[in-house]
Parts: sequence; structure tokens; C-alpha cells
Amino acid sequence: MRIVIVGAGSTGTHLAKYLSGEKMDIYIIDKDASKLSMLDSEYNLMTIEGDGTAFSTLRQADVGKCALFIAVTDVAERNIVICGIAKSMGAKMTVARVDRHDYIEPHTLDALHAMGVDNAIFPEYLLAKGINVALKHPWARNWYEFNKGEMIIVGIHLANNAPIAGKYLRDLFQKQRFFHVVAIRRHFTTLIPNGDTQLLPGDILYVTISYSDQEKLGLFTGKHLFDIKNVLIAGGGKIVEMTLETAPKTFNFTVIDNDYNRAQDLIRQCPACDVIVGEAGDPNVLEEAGVGKADAFVALTETSEGNILTCLMAKDLGIKKTIADIEHPYFFNMGESFNIGTILNKQMQMANTIFQLMIDSESFSSKCLVLPDADVVKLEIKSESKITSVPIKDLKVPEGITFAGFIRNNKSSVITGQTELQVGDQILVVCLKGSLKKVQKLLN
Repeated sequence: MRIVIVGAGSTGTHLAKYLSGEKMDIYIIDKDASKLSMLDSEYNLMTIEGDGTAFSTLRQADVGKCALFIAVTDVAERNIVICGIAKSMGAKMTVARVDRHDYIEPHTLDALHAMGVDNAIFPEYLLAKGINVALKHPWARNWYEFNKGEMIIVGIHLANNAPIAGKYLRDLFQKQRFFHVVAIRRHFTTLIPNGDTQLLPGDILYVTISYSDQEKLGLFTGKHLFDIKNVLIAGGGKIVEMTLETAPKTFNFTVIDNDYNRAQDLIRQCPACDVIVGEAGDPNVLEEAGVGKADAFVALTETSEGNILTCLMAKDLGIKKTIADIEHPYFFNMGESFNIGTILNKQMQMANTIFQLMIDSESFSSKCLVLPDADVVKLEIKSESKITSVPIKDLKVPEGITFAGFIRNNKSSVITGQTELQVGDQILVVCLKGSLKKVQKLLN
């Protein structure tokens, strides 16, 4: 598959990393030769120095043959024009990064489609949606829904007092299994477990469950489900605006921002929200913001390290749920080691959204979700193969791969050792980075 990305900034770079994989030809176009030089040395992709609006530059990337064209420069209008040109040259699917909510409203999308933009993505809006999902399910680290929410992959921290802590996976279920551990984050490494894997306190488990079984999962992992009402947010800007605009009315928000002008703008735009001008790390400011009554704390300041530190302070003050925007992967491990609650990243949110768009088109890559150092792949069993009509426990599944769940006749089910897959089933497979070829070989 040929994928062309215009814009070698942080978003373009991260997308290239997440989208790269077996049988994918990635091209990145940018005017800045120094950015391209760094990418060329670190990633398996092709770089083209030039103007993304120039037909001659796009021809170098053979845009007419690309399955996916993504424009992620810093200017939304430029991205729209570039996508229009690419579409006119034969690009199959175009995606433009935009910077305002009105660009993704239905009537505007109709106009963009006429201009050659198949999909518009507003990163700050995606992050705001991620924040609201985390607030809705505060006991979970991550929450990913499939098949209209019937099946979920949830990331959850295993508490010291959890009933399953210290147990081996093979010993967990004497009767019916209602969840399936598909991946484990341990000491900054992602593991694909098997029956001999022991679950240790402090592990972050990625678990497949049905929506109705989330309360039982909380009991098994030492979590108590609770609701969020009062939310403190540190930082301002578009992400905060989108979070407040899209959040359920059941949440009460207080925003702390050290930028006076930005705080005044927020007061005018969101009169129902309390806004305090000051530093979120100042105990007096936190007290004024009502930290003692807060159920959740969301750190959206301009630095990843600042967000980690303010979340730590919030946890020390007794706030049960913390959420941090961490833009640099270097700080992901730091956030995990300090037991920060939910970690969100705009680039990963964009990559997951693009994967889903590719799945929905029914003609592109099967990858649908990025986990730390692992991918979730959605595949349909289209013909008889060695994995059908045989219990999963009897299959020789390569190391680094596990089946997460399956969808049959629009009904979702968790995979067990007794499951026998059939032609027409859609299966979710979790695999470590670089294992996609093994998945394809297994199916064929």
C-alpha cells in the first residue's frame, strides 16, 4: 500500500511511525530538508523535498497510485487545497488535518467532499473526546470500543489487592471466561501473554470484555467503579474548549490557566465553567479551585513533564482520577512509572482514527488500533483456512500474537480456548510490532 504524507512536523512524523508496517510504502513530503534528513535515517520510508501544492512534487510520490493521502501541515486551508489536488490526480482516500471545529460539522464536510477532501481530522477534538471517554470510565486507563460498543479492549492497572494478582492465566477460570487478557505492559515492555504468564501487581492489563461485564472486571482487578462529577483542568487552549463543549452536562468543570487573555476568552465562551487565573502547581490556587472536592484532574499544559508533575501533585492531594496530555513518547514511560492514570497523545489518537477510516472503507489495511508497542488488527476470515473449525487451544499460534475476540452475525464474543472460528467471522488479533506478517501467514 502506498501512503503519502505532506508535512514532516511532529504530527506527520508520528503518523509515519504508526502507519508504517509490512507491505506499506510511506512517502513524506516537506520543504524542510533538515526534517526529512532526520526521518530518512530513522524510519523505513521515502522522503521528497518540495512543495506539497506543486503537481511536480506530488508526481514524484506517484500520488495517483496512493491508497491514502494525508495532509498535516500547520495550515488547515493549505491541507484542504493539497488534498483537492491529490484527489484530482487519482488518490483513493484523502485526509486533511484541520484546526477548527466548524470544519468537521456535517454541512461543512459536504463542501469539503466536493473539494476532494474525504475526511477532515481535528486533533484537538479527538483528544477532547479521549478525555471525556476517560472521565466516563475513570477506573480504566484506556477504553477502546468495537462493534458499536459491544466489545471493548480496556487498559487497567492491576492493584496490589486484586483477587487475580499473582495468579497464572491458566488458573483463572474454572467455569465460563468473561474476559481475555490480550496484552500486558510491564516494566515499559508490552507482552503478549499465554497460559503460563503470571499477573503481577502494577501490571497494566489490556483486556477484552463485553460492555455488560465491566463491573465484574473491576472486582477481579481490584478496582471499584465510581462516577466523576467535579473536574479540575490545568491549562487552556483549543483542547479545553473542545472538552467543555463535548462533555456531558453531568460534569462540573473548573479550569486553571496562567494566561490571563486565554482565561478571559474561555470565560466568554463557556460561562457555565469556573475559570481561575494562576499556576496549577500553586497550592493556594488549587485550594481556590476546590481541589478537595475534585474527583478528576486533567493536565493540559504546554509541556509533557509539567502535566506529569501536576498529575502527581493531584494524586497526592487525594484526587482519584488523573489524565495527562503527553506529546513526546520519551515521557510515556515516565508517566507509567509514576502511575499517572490515563495518558493521551494527539498523534496516537489521529493514527487510531485513520486506521478506523481505513477499516470502514473495506478496501485498506486491517490495522485498526495502536497500543504501546503492539497493534490490534481486524480481519475477516474469507475462506477455509487452518484456523477454522479447530478449537483455538489446539492451534499453533506464533509467539507475539493472540486472538482478542470475534464478531459473528454482528454479535461480539470473547475468545476462549474452546472457540472455533468460522468463515465470515471478523476477528480481532493483537500482535507485537513487526508481527503482522505472522498474522497474515496464520490466516492463509
